[in-house]
Amino acid sequence: MKKFCCLLLCLLFAFPAAALGEEVELVVSVKPHAIHYAIYLPEYEFIYVGYDTQNDNAKEVLYSKNGAFQGTCYLPGTVDESKVGLNFYTLTGKLICRTTLTAAADPEIQGPAAGLSAEKAANRAQNVEILPVKGGIRYYFRLPGRDSVVLKCKSPQEWHKITLYAGPDYVYQGQVDMPCTYADDTVTLTATTGGGVEVLSESVYAYYDAPALTDKASTARLNGVTVCVDPGHQRTTQIETVPTMPGGEQTTTTTVGMAKGVETKRRESQLTLEIGLKLRNALMEEGAAVAVTREKQDTFVGMLERADIPNSIDADFVLRLHCNSRTSNDQVQGIEVYCPLGSTYAQAVAARTDYKLMGQTMLEAMQQFTGQEKGACILNNTYVGNNWSMMPSFLIEMGYMTNMEEDLLLSHPVYQERLVRGMVEGVVRLARLRGLIE
Repeated sequence: MKKFCCLLLCLLFAFPAAALGEEVELVVSVKPHAIHYAIYLPEYEFIYVGYDTQNDNAKEVLYSKNGAFQGTCYLPGTVDESKVGLNFYTLTGKLICRTTLTAAADPEIQGPAAGLSAEKAANRAQNVEILPVKGGIRYYFRLPGRDSVVLKCKSPQEWHKITLYAGPDYVYQGQVDMPCTYADDTVTLTATTGGGVEVLSESVYAYYDAPALTDKASTARLNGVTVCVDPGHQRTTQIETVPTMPGGEQTTTTTVGMAKGVETKRRESQLTLEIGLKLRNALMEEGAAVAVTREKQDTFVGMLERADIPNSIDADFVLRLHCNSRTSNDQVQGIEVYCPLGSTYAQAVAARTDYKLMGQTMLEAMQQFTGQEKGACILNNTYVGNNWSMMPSFLIEMGYMTNMEEDLLLSHPVYQERLVRGMVEGVVRLARLRGLIE
């Protein structure tokens, strides 16, 4: 039997589609600047959706408990009946279903404002204000003598090409919705005239709405336990050389790089901060007292400082959040928990066998909540923060950003929540092992 997508428009027009695998039900509704879709794929929990026209292109990950996925293709730059390619993939990049349909024309396109004065054409935008807002980018600039420009907005996940027309006094202002762009990612805006003259080029970080500090529970499983959460890296690294461990002669010098998403192009420091602040709140909701080493991307925290902070508050545990990278093999994935090995501070905390048990306990809790079966607990002398900590310290590599599937999952709120719940459960089990709670 020939495999196909069943495609039904709100106007009951049918378009041909191709599908791989089992028969797929796909329903779409076409409107100016938007295409709403619903697709039923019961064998998947997450899918990767991509769409493109001549002026709009984006990809995003969707989640569904029961395989009923729905979303919207936002087409701010598509004003006529252009062809739209709509593709559905697994998180490993395997095509599930693809179709081509026709976008709706915008009947309300307006030209330049009436009564514009005759001014000499400017070659650069004036009074430029670019502001990241929730879900998009707001812009304002003045460009004397230019009736229209082409504005391009680009992030690693999407781009849009929009023709703008001058308002009164040659002012251009508005907002470009960029719902597929991840928080804190770089968004570049350029504007060119019809003749190809670049009149504007600006870059900003996409809006990041950090979770507000939650209230500490008065009674919960972790009441009386103190945890330090250490989101690894920061936007800009400062080079420093420090002793690798107390009493040793070896030193460690900061490495400039960090993991970067093979598909999302996100930086490791973004993910560790996002997940770290969610973890802080989840631990506090369980009654724990929690400190974090940084709450912003632009806060630099040195290697020794990452141990000094939990040491100064006499924390019971330190969770150091990181994301892994293996450029030589993009198939490698899994969670890894690193514990200190030879440090005198670590030896005072627990015997090696006990440290191994604690690290394995954290790993198994995270695997239970995420469903990730691959992983390992490793003891070594590599990590300064672990070596200088006076309490159980765990450097947690939450997944491989060089693996497409894990890269996409690490940025999705549902999977981030699973990582957080796994680490909270890990702390609860560790606290019981250490006799801190019943």
